[in-house]
Amino acid sequence: MHLAIQLLQIFGVVMVGYFATKSGAWKVDMNQKMSAFVLNVTAPMLILSSVMGEGLVFETQEVLQLLLVAVLNYVVLIGGSYLVTAVWHLDPNRKGLLRFMLSFGNVSFVGFPITMALFGPRAVFYAAVLTIPFNLLIFTIGREFVSGTGSLRAAFRADKLLSPCVVASLVAVILALCKVESPDELGQWFHLIGDMTIPGALIIIGSTLSQIPLRAMAGNRFVYTMAFIRLLCVPMLVLVLFRTLGFAPMVTNVAAVLTGMPVAANGIMFCLKYGGDDRLMAQGIFISTLLSMFSVPLLNYILYLV
Repeated sequence: MHLAIQLLQIFGVVMVGYFATKSGAWKVDMNQKMSAFVLNVTAPMLILSSVMGEGLVFETQEVLQLLLVAVLNYVVLIGGSYLVTAVWHLDPNRKGLLRFMLSFGNVSFVGFPITMALFGPRAVFYAAVLTIPFNLLIFTIGREFVSGTGSLRAAFRADKLLSPCVVASLVAVILALCKVESPDELGQWFHLIGDMTIPGALIIIGSTLSQIPLRAMAGNRFVYTMAFIRLLCVPMLVLVLFRTLGFAPMVTNVAAVLTGMPVAANGIMFCLKYGGDDRLMAQGIFISTLLSMFSVPLLNYILYLV
């Protein structure tokens, strides 16, 4: 029940953006400016807030082990996305979008509450550390998937590594490893601004969907195939691989659930900022979030059985 409520809340925010644009309270041309504000201001503060606040101190050995799992996880995700696009013959414009959709899920706004509901408070700590590399990779490789050719060399050019979100991600890793404990008031301030990120992204998604005919919002074969791979195939691959490698069941389960989240909302902002297909990305986010209401309980049942 809690999972359904959480996912319905997401749709509620998307619908605010949808109807606000339809009624004229929100203008479509605001989406690009809002995307730039989120990517350059609120998202970096959200990343930093994840390691800030009194009592939020990580054990170095535990952080390093979880980071190893996280790195292996994204090796599987990104490597798998290249494999899928090699087998699935697509036009060049869709290859990068598919790689993004398969590699990056909505691990914060959707993933954190779901791991909390499934595995308890300790799992939130695991989820927070497992998603540290996510913030670095989505703003380098993920951005390149949407805006360029998907070249890993291009993703890690010096000018792209100096973007606000990448810098914030690196600082967050350093703070976690060095056990830097910041004042609670400072952490709350970063949270206050950073928490605008997800609602802002969801409103932009709703606004973009408002420009798509209702029939087209139902998606197409490309979107549904992507969602099936993203929501079920990828987490099952991660589960089998990490269990085989002997990682702790809790770490493996949390990693599997996080990889089974719907497409990351950042994708729509990248499309608007770098000229990607925002319509197709909005469809992918919408359909994958809708279907996750069924896939997440199924994934949880599979974890229970194994």
